[in-house]
Amino acid sequence: MFFKKRCFKFSRSYNNVLYLFNVFLNFNNFYFEFLGCLGFYKIYLKYFYFFKNKNFINIFNLKEVFYLKKLRGFVYSYIFNIIKGLIFNYEKILILRGLGYKVILRSLYLYFYLSYSHPISYRIPSDIFIKILNNNNNEFSVKSNNKQKLGEICLMFKKFKKIDVYKGKGIFYKNEKLILKIFKKK
Repeated sequence: MFFKKRCFKFSRSYNNVLYLFNVFLNFNNFYFEFLGCLGFYKIYLKYFYFFKNKNFINIFNLKEVFYLKKLRGFVYSYIFNIIKGLIFNYEKILILRGLGYKVILRSLYLYFYLSYSHPISYRIPSDIFIKILNNNNNEFSVKSNNKQKLGEICLMFKKFKKIDVYKGKGIFYKNEKLILKIFKKK
């Protein structure tokens, strides 16, 4: 929290300023290229340009059109997440709850055993890092420097076995709370 408060000046006002902390920025034909200690990221923003003063950048749109003014806050938060992801990795921890539910990591594949007749296999992309956290094979961590891709992959993992609100089984985030429903009484 110290890092965000002190180094990143982030608000939704007109004069937004982002601080590049150990991240190099290159701009070429509306391509923003970011290079940090954890990787490289390249995005294309057609109507946006930036002004760089030392390690501070100020991004503004070239055309003063109504819908581009609305996108300014989105672009700043998107670039903020890129810069933060290149300095620190984003991480989500998933837990499998249920009898016999487990996950096994073998080289580039992740195998889910979720009481189906066959295991579900998933090929891990190159920019996603997965680690099994305990010996029971029911808790694993997913890391990436791309916040959007990390969220999509974790959501796909959760869809492999949806949460049963009566029994409390399924795939959960570590800090996710679930209030169980009561069975109908006869």
